[in-house]
Amino acid sequence: MVGVCNNLAFGKVDKDSDIDLFIVAKSGRLFLVRIFVTLLFQVMGIRRHGDKVAGRFCLSFFVDEDRLDLSRIAIENDIYLALWIRTMEPVIDRGVMPKLIKENLWVRRYLGDGEMVFGKIVGSGGRLINSRGFLNLLRGGFDWIYNGSFGNAVEGILRRWQMSRSRKKMEKADDRASLIVERHILKFHNVDRRAYYRDLWYKKYGSYENVDLDRFCLL
Repeated sequence: MVGVCNNLAFGKVDKDSDIDLFIVAKSGRLFLVRIFVTLLFQVMGIRRHGDKVAGRFCLSFFVDEDRLDLSRIAIENDIYLALWIRTMEPVIDRGVMPKLIKENLWVRRYLGDGEMVFGKIVGSGGRLINSRGFLNLLRGGFDWIYNGSFGNAVEGILRRWQMSRSRKKMEKADDRASLIVERHILKFHNVDRRAYYRDLWYKKYGSYENVDLDRFCLL
C-alpha cells in the first residue's frame, strides 16, 4: 500500500511543501521495497533530498504488514498521529487499508463520534490508482523474481546493510528526531513535532478529545 499523508492529506500545503508517503510492504520484504522505491524515485528525479524539497516525495516512513498497529510508536496523547492516520489517502492499495483501520481503532479516543467512521479513508476508493496493464505485469514479474529463497537472501543482505547504515545516522541525530530502525519498521523524521502540536492543541482547546481537522489546521 502507498498512502499520501501528513500536510498534503491535511490540505495544509504551500509552494514549498513536499509530498509525504506512507508505504506498507509485504511481510519479509520491507528493506527490498525501500531500496527499490528509493532508487526508482531518485532516478525519476522526484525524491526529496538535501535542499530539493518542494513538490518532491518524502520517503521516510515504511512498515510491513506485521506492524500496522501504529500505537506502538505513539507518544502520550498522540493526537497528531491519530489525525495523521484518520486523514491518510491511499493511492495504491492491495487490501491493506481495511487492516490498517482495524489495527488503529485506538484513534477513536481522540477523534470523537464525528470521526469514528473513517469516512474519508473508506470513501477514497474512487481515487485509487488503477494498477492494471503494464503496472500489473511489472508487479507480477517483480513478485516472481523476489519471492522464495532468492528474495529472502536479497532481503537479508539489504536489511543488514540498511540497518547498519541507519543506526550510524541515529547516533548523530538530536533530541528533535524520531528515528526507528527495526526489522518491521523504518521511520526517519529528523524533526518530530507531535509533542509540540499536542501541547498547542491542549493549551488552546483544553482537551485531547474531539480533535477535528479544521480546528487543528488553525494551530
